[in-house]
Amino acid sequence: MAKKRSIETAHDVFRVSLGWCAAARNERGICAFVLPMSDERAAEAEVLRRFPAAPRRRLRLRALREAAQRYFDGWTVRFDEFPVDLSGGTPFQQRVWSVVRRIPYGQVRTYRWIGMEMGQPEAARAIGAAVGANPVPLLVPCHRVVAADGSLCGFSAEGGIDLKAKMLELERVRLWGHDAQRKVLVR
Repeated sequence: MAKKRSIETAHDVFRVSLGWCAAARNERGICAFVLPMSDERAAEAEVLRRFPAAPRRRLRLRALREAAQRYFDGWTVRFDEFPVDLSGGTPFQQRVWSVVRRIPYGQVRTYRWIGMEMGQPEAARAIGAAVGANPVPLLVPCHRVVAADGSLCGFSAEGGIDLKAKMLELERVRLWGHDAQRKVLVR
């Protein structure tokens, strides 16, 4: 039996205006992205938790690093030009992530909308679990997914809903309310 060829994965850690991000890339595309964390070592530890043997290679992730820095500085940046490797997810998760990836900059969609796009409008809870397992937030913009009433609901990155709100505000999405009660106007 032929030995399965391993895919080389490299990582990098970089500073953005809101903290430290980390990312990993293999020959298929970006396979991990860590949203801003307060500590450089913690961001690197998170990406190495997923890919422990990945060496640090700054040049391999230079374009992504520069795009992320521009994004967190408030520039309009599209990440759909970057190839992503979502092969670590289940077929259902991959379908959810594919739909989420199509949500335009500066707009939000609900879990139900994702379900309708997938032909599974009643699968909101399973869709929420898939969104929460997203390995490449920002490239698959899970921060643009909100509850049916417009509330920001859960967000598993360090900083939680506060980070989600900051990211939506960077995209000029208008939020209403304060703290955990923040909402967007959903049409």
